[in-house]
Amino acid sequence: MSAIPKTPTQGTGGLLPAILADAELDHVERMVQYMSRMQAARSPRGIDGKYWKKRLRALEATYDLVATQRRRVARLFELLEGADQAAGSAASRSAFAS
Repeated sequence: MSAIPKTPTQGTGGLLPAILADAELDHVERMVQYMSRMQAARSPRGIDGKYWKKRLRALEATYDLVATQRRRVARLFELLEGADQAAGSAASRSAFAS
């Protein structure tokens, strides 16, 4: 047994192990859910959905995700798409109201 802690090694195809993705995935999930609630409440503050999509793409490219993690990522992309569509329709409604 070694007293020196081992650093995580990269998995298949140079990707990091899936277990390391959970913290990042949890964070993105919380932020996307927060963003969805703010848009549902018609809050003037928004978080850029493009940024979170970019984070999700980076997560997919960096980690060797397992099936459940890939499903979570897909669900988050769907939430972000829905938020984009809702924001677009709200913008068009306000343009017609002017």
